[in-house]
Amino acid sequence: MRKVRALISRERQAELALIAVTVVWGLTFSLVKRSLEEVSPFVFMAYRFALAFLVMLAVSVRRLRDLDRGTLAAGLLLGIFLYGAYSLQTIGLKYTSAGNAGFITGLFVVFVPILSVVLLRKRPGVRSIVSVSLATVGLALLSLQPGQGINLGDALVLGCAFTYSLHIICMDRFVQRHDLVLLTLVQMGVVAILHTVSGLFFEGFTFPTASFVWMTIAVCGILASAVAFFVQAWAQRALSPVRTSVVLIMEPVFSVLFGILLLAERLSWRGWLGCAIMLAAMLITEIRPE
Repeated sequence: MRKVRALISRERQAELALIAVTVVWGLTFSLVKRSLEEVSPFVFMAYRFALAFLVMLAVSVRRLRDLDRGTLAAGLLLGIFLYGAYSLQTIGLKYTSAGNAGFITGLFVVFVPILSVVLLRKRPGVRSIVSVSLATVGLALLSLQPGQGINLGDALVLGCAFTYSLHIICMDRFVQRHDLVLLTLVQMGVVAILHTVSGLFFEGFTFPTASFVWMTIAVCGILASAVAFFVQAWAQRALSPVRTSVVLIMEPVFSVLFGILLLAERLSWRGWLGCAIMLAAMLITEIRPE
């Protein structure tokens, strides 16, 4: 009985930690949107993840002797998926609306249960299926606008959602086998290198001069990258990929709320209804954890 209570307590802690991550990610959406007026996307992300790597390096200095080939390989794969997700989303945003991109990116909540069955042989329970369905409906109400069609950008962002789903699925397997600090360190290093190369190749590397951009890089690099992805890894030791995806789907809700507070954006009745449905979807998993 004590073990069951301890497990439930651990799951609640993991969910609360992931919710805190979505709050941070929701906040950074507004900060990044403003910063990208001053610096190109790949260059911004190169600085962001380079800082995240340095933070994790400082934390993991005493653990480096334990870095083995297995952790390197796992971190490399996760880093490639993470780079792919950010890159496809960034390129896709050039060809589609922010609303479409927000909705399609959030479709990882649909891909994760499917991939869990295919790759992990884990069948989601009834509550998970209901919560995923509600989250998708809520996300559509929040992000999509009537009359918007599907284009090349939508297809690229769909690739982002699929790639991030693979990141969540693979994380589920790797967090049980590897040191989480070292795993996060390798991920951040891989993403930083790939974005630096992309920045040099596609954009030309520049040095940001605006103080607001550097503040955003600091927040994104430390909190939204180094801390956030370590917390995700830690939380996935207790949560299934499906429950993880349902909690992480709260990011668009917080991004909208911070957009209202910081950018004076407005939300329609469809948006408020979508937020309410997505919150309900997350709470369903709390009634009786599967």
